[in-house]
Amino acid sequence: MNNNVLIYINNHLNKKINDKKLISKNNKLFIENKRDSVSLVLFNEEKLTINIQKGILTKISRNNISMTSFQRSIIVGLILSDGWIQYRKTWNPRIGFKQSIKNFNYFWYVFIQLSSLCSGYPWLVSNIKRGKLFYALEFNTRQLKCINEIYFLFYSESTFRHPHPWVGMAERSSIKTIKPELYDYLDYIAIAHWIMGDGSKKNKGITLCTDSFSYKEVVILMNILKIKYNINSTIHNEKYKPRIYINNKELLKILPFIKPYFSKNFLYKLSL
Repeated sequence: MNNNVLIYINNHLNKKINDKKLISKNNKLFIENKRDSVSLVLFNEEKLTINIQKGILTKISRNNISMTSFQRSIIVGLILSDGWIQYRKTWNPRIGFKQSIKNFNYFWYVFIQLSSLCSGYPWLVSNIKRGKLFYALEFNTRQLKCINEIYFLFYSESTFRHPHPWVGMAERSSIKTIKPELYDYLDYIAIAHWIMGDGSKKNKGITLCTDSFSYKEVVILMNILKIKYNINSTIHNEKYKPRIYINNKELLKILPFIKPYFSKNFLYKLSL
């Protein structure tokens, strides 16, 4: 691993780092009286604020933590792509997110935006694929009542696994689903994060890797794009799995609205 990368990670992820060096009151993205603002926020990876609430919180304090509309949109985009939700019966859910080390800038941006929902910094993980060692970064949010809204948007309340002997309690199914209610949540911010996570360039257009969803669910997604944004998309089969394809003409309809939310290292996905 490149030494410069290790130094970069160490400088940002060491839990003993002085928070005051990272947090500047002048760079706050959301001030208290604008927590629900949906005004355009340009993607700026240099001027962001970490807002972690460390330590053990009381149940009342945890239940009083809420997400902003901007955070909600990011999370919807993450769950449509690389994010997940962990949820055990009688526990509140938490968001999980992991990215390859090569996508550090995007990962760090997402973490900072969601840091007010977290209790600690991300950590470095590694795994071996095809005989090669790969590094990635991962973080979880706290287990929060406010995340129930997103959980029930993507998961069915009736789906449970039987408790494993090493878990000791039933875990809700980890299978994501797409429901028509997503219409109210799929805004430009969510679409931007959806494409950054699961989009790939193809013939000057974008293919969204919706392999984990059924054909019926993919059609629901396509209908939402058509009805809400007038985007005509098609289904492409990839190893018998449905994927959404948006050609460059259709992508141009939303390009000016999603581009400001793109990390610079993912802008190549929007080059037409």
